[in-house]
Amino acid sequence: MSDEYKDIDVMGEETDNQYLLALAIAKRVRKLRSGAPPLVDVDNPRRKPFQTAMEEVAKKKILFSMAEDKNSN
Repeated sequence: MSDEYKDIDVMGEETDNQYLLALAIAKRVRKLRSGAPPLVDVDNPRRKPFQTAMEEVAKKKILFSMAEDKNSN
């Protein structure tokens, strides 16, 4: 695993919304399991999709944000 891999706790402290972080990682894991190519180098073919998704988010290959409410002023 790369040196830039971070624990979920550290990543959660860096974001404003931990729930959104968890959703983004879960969605990416589903895509990886469905055959999407990884956005980071995977040196171990037996590496779990969760680890790959975590590294992608840590390296900012996967960006996530909350949609703004259209009704708010």
